[in-house]
Amino acid sequence: MRSALVVVLLAGAVLPAQDGPRPFAHYPQETSAYLKRIQEGDQTHAFGEGKDHATWQREARAALIAVTGLQRMGKELADFQPVVIRGKAKVIEGKYLRSLCAIETEPGISIPFYLLVPMGIGEGPRRPLFLCPHGHDNKGLHSYAGAFKDEAHRKQILGREGNIAEQAVLRGFVAIAPATRGLAEEVLVPDPKGRHGKRPCRAQLMHCLLAGRTPNGERVWDMQRLLDWAVKLPQVDKNRIVMTGNSGGGVLTAYMAAIDQRIRVAIPSCSFTSVTSSEGFIFHCDCCLVPGLRNWGGWADLGGLVAPRHLLIVHGVSDGLHRRAAVEKTAAAVSRIFKAAGVPNQMALKWGDAGHRFYPELMWSFIEAGLK
Repeated sequence: MRSALVVVLLAGAVLPAQDGPRPFAHYPQETSAYLKRIQEGDQTHAFGEGKDHATWQREARAALIAVTGLQRMGKELADFQPVVIRGKAKVIEGKYLRSLCAIETEPGISIPFYLLVPMGIGEGPRRPLFLCPHGHDNKGLHSYAGAFKDEAHRKQILGREGNIAEQAVLRGFVAIAPATRGLAEEVLVPDPKGRHGKRPCRAQLMHCLLAGRTPNGERVWDMQRLLDWAVKLPQVDKNRIVMTGNSGGGVLTAYMAAIDQRIRVAIPSCSFTSVTSSEGFIFHCDCCLVPGLRNWGGWADLGGLVAPRHLLIVHGVSDGLHRRAAVEKTAAAVSRIFKAAGVPNQMALKWGDAGHRFYPELMWSFIEAGLK
């Protein structure tokens, strides 16, 4: 097992080089003042002292469902019945069964996913479910499921322990590795003339905004429809659901866990931070944008909506996409909300010793405790 630097929330460890005194990003003075002025937002549903936690959660969750476009999708698709096509199961090294399946989550949108099931559990007790959507890896579902395209792909993914669904099934979980809409090559929104920077995920954002949706809303919708199906499987314990993803998959995990209370343990990896840096730099990709989010609240409030369930935030100390000080400040705010909910020990922040990747050795003990 590889070594890992583990820093418990608020432990005050030394910051890595990129978190020195220099700003994370530079803007002209006029631009900086403009960003500071507009990025604060109303924060109508931010958690604050004196608020009743249960009332705040109910109101904030309903508002989040609206601002992400999920409420609109629910109305538009109220009469649509998702259809699942299950592929033929293959025995992998005599250890588990893996099948490539697909679910139509709205008309014409088919989301492929791998279903991984431990061998010989047909008559045994129901198993916990491990749901793991990927981020900006167009082979993401294949990477997570250990269904490698070639030897180079295998070495790349195993080198950063990215076969997370395969790891889960070998630990006894029923695992689902789905394609993430707009990020997997199977479910991209093309940018035929390069108007959106030749970036399919940004093309998805632009089309969503035109329709009153968001990519996060569409992706949560897909995961919810997949869960609706998965919890009915005879092998699955619907009360023990774990969700994780790295990068964009971690963003999706955070939104999904905030919105859908079926997620019992949520582990967003290399993704959970403030919306912006102190200079106004937006940390996440365009396709993670939720218009007006700062009028709703912030990422600390997303995390707070997970309480009283379990939330583990994992980051890498040398991940240049995020700033450690911002991560720790946000995590501290989440911790205060968990304390207000009466479950201070069900949330943690841990640091891995490298960059933008999974740190499985930091996850499994937290998952085990969260499922007891």
